[in-house]
Amino acid sequence: MKFNSKQANQQYSSFNLKDFFGMNNPKKILLPVALVVTFCVLGLAFFSFVNPSYDQEAVLKMKPIFFGSTRVADEPVNSITLIAPTTTAVYFNILPQKMQFQFDDLLSNDNTPLDVNMYMIIQVKKGQTPDLLRNYGENWFENFIEPYFRNKVREYVSSCSPFDLMSNREVLAKFDDRIKQSMRQYVASLSRKANFPIDIQQVITDRVMPNKEQLEEMNKTAASIQAKQTQEKRAEMELARAKAERNKAVADKAYMTELNLSPAQFIQLRAWDVIEKKNGANIDVLFGGGETPMWNIRR
Repeated sequence: MKFNSKQANQQYSSFNLKDFFGMNNPKKILLPVALVVTFCVLGLAFFSFVNPSYDQEAVLKMKPIFFGSTRVADEPVNSITLIAPTTTAVYFNILPQKMQFQFDDLLSNDNTPLDVNMYMIIQVKKGQTPDLLRNYGENWFENFIEPYFRNKVREYVSSCSPFDLMSNREVLAKFDDRIKQSMRQYVASLSRKANFPIDIQQVITDRVMPNKEQLEEMNKTAASIQAKQTQEKRAEMELARAKAERNKAVADKAYMTELNLSPAQFIQLRAWDVIEKKNGANIDVLFGGGETPMWNIRR
């Protein structure tokens, strides 16, 4: 028996078409939906989403699949967005940020080593993050802001007295303002070449202290000064007491002379004064006509 392949293929194709068109409506709809879902799943496997939070902006770095060059998108992303597999997102925080700095062993104007803690409030300008990425890169803070800030702090500390930096709030306020103005001028000079969309809002010195070794020496010096002052105060008190006793002795001698009393009589008279002032003492009788007066004391 001879087999006709052409006729068989025609019959198979005719059978498939008839079978498809003979399907009921739900089955006709199911097949396209399945194809769409399949394409969506494959698309999600290659594409990704960018979803910045309320305090962020995302900037897209777009890379071509075959031809062209990498570029930064002109508009930032503020909501959920589907991006191509060759595109990446860089997130920028657009709220004011507190950047902390710690400096060890900065030399003051008398070469005293100081440890300084400072912080700077800085904000990236909203809507201009593409310029920030395009002009200064992802590490704009580490590469441009931090080195200049540290250099200026070191420069200004070397022109100030350590005691002013540690305790004079007026000097510290001027110190902070000088650094803030220097940072703003620096950012403005960079922006004249290429937009640098950041704002230096505040510079604040949190604490200035001598380093550990210097602090120990200062504590020892302070303790020695305090001990010396204590000894001087004690000596002043002793001198004042001695002077008071001498004045009292002069007064007692004048009293004896005025009343023509012998030393024994004066001592007995003073004893009576002491007993009279003693708490709980009650003098009933005081008499005597000789060298040794007598008194009766009842408690």
